[in-house]
Amino acid sequence: MRFAPEVLKKSHTVQGIWKVKRFETQKTNNRWEHILKDVTYYEFIAVLESIRIKVIVKEVLGGEKHFWSVIPFWGIDKVARKRILHSGDLEHD
Repeated sequence: MRFAPEVLKKSHTVQGIWKVKRFETQKTNNRWEHILKDVTYYEFIAVLESIRIKVIVKEVLGGEKHFWSVIPFWGIDKVARKRILHSGDLEHD
């Protein structure tokens, strides 16, 4: 989570955009309802401290954009069978 603001500062372009329709919980007339809304997800990628990190920002139509998820780029070490973070160096990884 601490990397999210840095990724958004360093990533100068949107890497991906997904538009979907989802049921979102919204308070209407003093009660919570599930309403079908257009939702847009924005993907930003940056390499920080030799780790490639993806940040997802969510925007519900008619609302503000907000942080949704941080996803590190990881794989499985075939020898040790442990999770490793990829650094972006293809020869090393």
